[in-house]
Amino acid sequence: MIIITAGDRTPARPYEAAIEHAGGVPRTITPSQGTLALPADATALVLAGGASVEPARYASPVEDGVTVKLDLERDRLEWAMLDQALDRGLPVLAICRGLQMVNVYFGGELHQDLTRTPYTVNHRPDASRTEVTHTVTAKGGRLGELFSPDQFGVNSIHKQGVKLLAEGLDATVYSEDGLVEGLEHTEHRILAVQWHPEELIHTSPESRALFADLIGKATPR
Repeated sequence: MIIITAGDRTPARPYEAAIEHAGGVPRTITPSQGTLALPADATALVLAGGASVEPARYASPVEDGVTVKLDLERDRLEWAMLDQALDRGLPVLAICRGLQMVNVYFGGELHQDLTRTPYTVNHRPDASRTEVTHTVTAKGGRLGELFSPDQFGVNSIHKQGVKLLAEGLDATVYSEDGLVEGLEHTEHRILAVQWHPEELIHTSPESRALFADLIGKATPR
């Protein structure tokens, strides 16, 4: 069973469909279900996209002039789910907000609004969720092994990004302007990407490879 954590208003179906397409069985858990327990039959964890991670979790206030949409109950849920998944040695795939949560969980920091930074790519363009808007390049690691060729197009639906990379994480995919777009953990089985592969499984071999890799690691228990 592949567990997906999502917000109560997060469209979970694209994540579920991507897992099913790769041969897995998904189950979505949201804060309103009132549980912090990772199910006993979980074989992998997917952290979906959604609201911003609470800045207090990386010891920062909300920056002046920045609008940050928060979901504190979801933060609490995913923190607990990550704790349990890592304790059990389960593989984790983190997507968009999920990448940011992983970075914060291990002690990293986030840019709260990329339009206030020197990064030049429009990372939240006025485009459909399935439209490829910029390229990324993989530079080693497991993500580099999965992606061939190592430069390819992705969609982009985020306003925040990695500011300080947490200790223990390796940044292995970057956008054209140098923003971290993919990372992985050197000890735990964690892969994280900043784009939304669940929206691209029918057009992007790289996106299919991410979910196939996750299912391949999710040994039945």
